[in-house]
Amino acid sequence: MKFSEKLREIFCLDNEEQKEFEHPLPKEIFRDYDIRGIFGETLFPEHAYYIGRAFGTFLYRRNLKRLCIGNDCRNSSDILTEKLIQGLIKSGMEVVELGICHTPMMYYTVNKFNMDAGIMVTGSHNPAEYNGFKFVLGKDPFYGDDIKNIEKTIRQRDFIESNGREVILNDIFVSYINDILDEFRFADDLRIAWDIGNGATSNAIREIVTRIPGRHHVLFEEMDGNFPNRQPDPTVAENISYLRKFVSYNKFDIGFAFDSDGDRLCVVNSDGQMLYSDQVLEVFSTDFLKKNPGAQVISDVKSCHRIFQRIKELGGSPIMEKVGHSFIKARMKSSGALLAGEMSGHFFFKDRWFGFDDGIYAALRCLEILSENKKAFINLPYGFVTPEIRISCSEDKKFQIIEKTKEKLHKQGINFVDIDGVRVSNEKGWWLIRASNTQNAISLRAEANKKEYMKLLLNEVISYLKPFIKEIGQILEKYKMGETSAERE
Repeated sequence: MKFSEKLREIFCLDNEEQKEFEHPLPKEIFRDYDIRGIFGETLFPEHAYYIGRAFGTFLYRRNLKRLCIGNDCRNSSDILTEKLIQGLIKSGMEVVELGICHTPMMYYTVNKFNMDAGIMVTGSHNPAEYNGFKFVLGKDPFYGDDIKNIEKTIRQRDFIESNGREVILNDIFVSYINDILDEFRFADDLRIAWDIGNGATSNAIREIVTRIPGRHHVLFEEMDGNFPNRQPDPTVAENISYLRKFVSYNKFDIGFAFDSDGDRLCVVNSDGQMLYSDQVLEVFSTDFLKKNPGAQVISDVKSCHRIFQRIKELGGSPIMEKVGHSFIKARMKSSGALLAGEMSGHFFFKDRWFGFDDGIYAALRCLEILSENKKAFINLPYGFVTPEIRISCSEDKKFQIIEKTKEKLHKQGINFVDIDGVRVSNEKGWWLIRASNTQNAISLRAEANKKEYMKLLLNEVISYLKPFIKEIGQILEKYKMGETSAERE
C-alpha cells in the first residue's frame, strides 16, 4: 500500500515506515497470551517493527522504558528481533538485547534486574516455520486485552515518537546459572538424559551438566532452527521416541525433553515411559505440600480428575484454571499460590524460584526429588485417560465450534464448566473440548471412571463435533479402548 505525502504527514511516517506497510496485518496472529504466526505467510519483519512501536508506546505512556529482548534459534528470529528493537528504540525504549537464549532467561532478567518489561521472540513448541512474541510487564503477564490493544495501536498508527537506545547488561548468563543451581543438592549416582531438541536451552544445559554431579548424556545439543532431529513439542510422544528408547536401553534414571524456547518440560521415567504433565505435577505436589501444608496448587482445565483429588488428599487446596501460562501466572498472583502446572508441560514454582515457567528449573526439582527417592517417577497410578488430542481446525471455525457446543448443552440442560472451552462431567467420567490458543486446532481430552466407559464418553464428544468435523469418529477410534498409554507407547 502506498501513502501520499499528506497521509505520511498525518501518520508521522518517514520513508522507512512507508515501506513497512507492504503486508496486511492478520488478526489471527494476536492470540490470548502472545502474538504468533507463520513467518513469510502471516508474520513478516515489518510486523515485528510495528509491534515494537506499539509496545514501546504502551510503555512510554506509563513512564516505563527499560526492557530486555531475547530470541530463540529459529531461522527467522534474528530479523524479527532486529526489526522489533528498531521499533522499540524509535518509541523511546532502552533495550537490553540478550541474543539467543531460552524464554526463562528473559523472564529471569526481568525479575532479577528489575526491568520494566521483556519480550521473547520465539515460536515456542510450534514447528520451525512459526515464530512470534511473548511479553511480560514487570513481573506480571501481559495478555488478553493488553495484546488486543497492541493490535489496536498498530492499526490506528497511534505511536509515540522518541529516541531510545540499546543498553549493555553484562553477566546475565552467569547470574542465571548461579542462581538456578543455588540451594540444590543432588545425589552423585543419578544417570540423566537431556533432550535439547536443537533448541535454545543448549547453552544453559551444557553449562549446568558440568556443574552438578551424576552421569549426563545430552541429546541434539546443537542449536538449529530447522530442528532436524525432532519437532519442538516434547509433549507429543513421537517427538521424543529416541529419548524414551535411550533412557530405557541405557538404564538411566530419568530423561528430560524441552521445547525450542525452554519453558516446557517433558519427563521420561526410568522405564522409558513418557509421563503426562499432571502426573509430574502430582509428584511435585506431594513433595511441596509436605513442606507447605494446606497450600494452594493450580492446574489447568485439561488436567485429569486425579490431580485435583490428590491435592485435596495431601492436605492442599486445588484450583482449576484456564489453559495458558499467562492465565496461570495471573491466578498465582491473585490467589497467592506457590505451585502450578499445565498439561502442556509448563511448571511454575514460587516457593524458591520466581514463579515463571522454566523447564530447566522444573527438571532440577525433579532431580532433587529423585535424589531422595529413585522410585518417585515410576509406577505412578493413573486412570483411563486420553492424551491431549489436537484436531486441525481453522482459526475462526474453532471458536464457532465451542460456542455452538455450549448452545447445544444449554438446550439439553447439561451442566458444564466453561472456564476454558467446555468440560462436561457425568457418572462415566469427563470430557473437554476447547479452542487451542497456540495452534489452529481443537483440543480435546477425556477421562473415564471405568475402562469400558471411555467409548461412551468419546461417542458423546463425537456427537457434538460430527456436524463440524466429519472425520472425528475415525480420529477418535483408537482411543476408545480406554488405554492410558494410547499415545505414549
